Amino acid sequence: MTSALVGLARDGALLALALLAPLVIATLLAGALTAIVGAVTQVRDPALGFAPRLVAVLVAIAITAPVIAARVEAFATRALEAIAVVGQGST
Repeated sequence: MTSALVGLARDGALLALALLAPLVIATLLAGALTAIVGAVTQVRDPALGFAPRLVAVLVAIAITAPVIAARVEAFATRALEAIAVVGQGST
């Protein structure tokens, strides 16, 4: 039973990392692009770095939202089933 819960926690942590990956990659790409544009134009405005990253994260969320929702739903279903099994075994 304990191994099932440890496996569930491990799966949850890996799921969180997998779901955050597209957002982090979008932020990194937008940051690199704005750094290149800032270096070429020598513009040092803080908003120049923040706004594109915000837009990139919002676009990444809009694109990956269905996949994120499906994977979270599948994990939640597995987690609830595992919790029910563990709860029944301890009584």
